[in-house]
Amino acid sequence: MATPAPQLPVFYRDVVALSRERHKDWYIDPEQGYSFAASSNSVYVAASEFVVAAREFPIVFARDAGGGLAPAVLLGLRANENVVVDEEGRWLTNYVPAYVRRYPFILATAADGGDQLTVCIDEAYSGFNTVQEGQRLIAEDGEHGELLSNSVNFLREFHQHTLLTREFCQAVDQAGLLEPMQANVAMNSGEKFSLSGLHCVTRARLKTLEAAVAKQFLDKDYLELIYLHMHSLANLDRLVQGVAARSGTPAQ
Repeated sequence: MATPAPQLPVFYRDVVALSRERHKDWYIDPEQGYSFAASSNSVYVAASEFVVAAREFPIVFARDAGGGLAPAVLLGLRANENVVVDEEGRWLTNYVPAYVRRYPFILATAADGGDQLTVCIDEAYSGFNTVQEGQRLIAEDGEHGELLSNSVNFLREFHQHTLLTREFCQAVDQAGLLEPMQANVAMNSGEKFSLSGLHCVTRARLKTLEAAVAKQFLDKDYLELIYLHMHSLANLDRLVQGVAARSGTPAQ
């Protein structure tokens, strides 16, 4: 029986390891906009981003195929629709999540499951070219170009934040603070759709937190992150209005 191909992260279509030989004549034009994210209604967000992300997006929790918990910002309510990216590929909110900003670069773990990380790129990104538009990926001396060097530093920093976020999510999960959430939206046109499969922390669950665990959450700033998450859910109304504006039909 053939082994199924690993599922690619959101946005990424053709991920390959960065190679000084393969990509020595490649350039990158970063001014391509955000059209690559136009069909993604949510993206991962690190805990370190909660302070700024909570001002504009609902922050929710979702489980991956293995049952692991991760936070995400909602960018739309319909499948394959992102209401914060317009038809010209412009991002319409002030804050762009780090997950989006790192594209088309990504760190990948070794095939053997080890701890070593490899810098990879999505070769399907529209900004890559060999006609000298933009900046060189690899300098003539074989070293990283300026844009690539900055991107690699960003990837490393983002990776560290994902590790800390994983610890936060495990603590929230183990404390039993999450409840399933569902949003039901009805348009005046008669269209109805719902958002399910997501989780949130409720005040009722938070009040059941044992004193020792609450002290631990306070010391690690987890309580602040939880309150930011809960506060951010008010942005669901803004998201509904964004869907309505995209449709040209008021929502209920």
